[in-house]
Amino acid sequence: MATVMDRETPTPMRALTPGEAPRPWHFNFSVIDNTEYLSESFALRYEVYCNEREFLNRDLYPTKLEMDQYDHHAIHLGGINQDGVMIGTVRLVLPSSIGFPLFEHCELFPEYKYLADIKAQQTFAEISRLAISKNYRRRQNDGLYGLAYNNDFENTGSGENRSQSPTSDDVPHRRSKPEIILGLYKSLYQASKRQGVTHWFAAMEKTLLRLLHRFHFEFIPVGPELDYYGPVVPYIATVSEVEEAVFRHSPELFADFMTGLEPELIPAYARNPGIN
Repeated sequence: MATVMDRETPTPMRALTPGEAPRPWHFNFSVIDNTEYLSESFALRYEVYCNEREFLNRDLYPTKLEMDQYDHHAIHLGGINQDGVMIGTVRLVLPSSIGFPLFEHCELFPEYKYLADIKAQQTFAEISRLAISKNYRRRQNDGLYGLAYNNDFENTGSGENRSQSPTSDDVPHRRSKPEIILGLYKSLYQASKRQGVTHWFAAMEKTLLRLLHRFHFEFIPVGPELDYYGPVVPYIATVSEVEEAVFRHSPELFADFMTGLEPELIPAYARNPGIN
């Protein structure tokens, strides 16, 4: 598998210019390695993981940039708003000699012990360090990811509950939460396809898991719940199964995820609908 250093330098993200057609809610999601936004990603992680949640000791990060040994082996993704400000970030840790961060903390059920073998991880990657700016986490129960599991999100292509009637002040924030998560996951998915990743590891809170399940991202628990930056469970997902489920149950979301992806990486059944 290609390493992080093998990737080409991506086009930096930027604020929209006057008259330019924006994405919904004016967010732009992309790989941010080798761009000015990478340090902003580390700064956002510091703010969330060190200052807000106190999962990490802020004294260990005098530069106020939260980084670790896995960052050199990761693809970093970010979301930027219309003012050029980072509103969310996540990383995709690729297989390397140091393994995956999940295995530093999580236990595995006996039937999944084989996943700890580096030889079994060659086409795996871990989704980690998901952080959302507090400006998009207004409500008290929104949690680390800017998500509240209630009636905000219905199972539609856009993730909006069209029966809700929030105040005009609340609309951008309630709508932005699924847009941010789904935008980051679209970038994760496309980066995974380009790297040949077949499976995702993730240690996540149940709130995030429930939202992802609403959009047919099926993660399977492979170990017991533990306190690892809050109560989380280690999961695994098969990329091909996720894309097929989204294709069958949420075609609008699937079409959005395919936008910008190289044609040869799009599943054959989507390129040729007659193929089952």
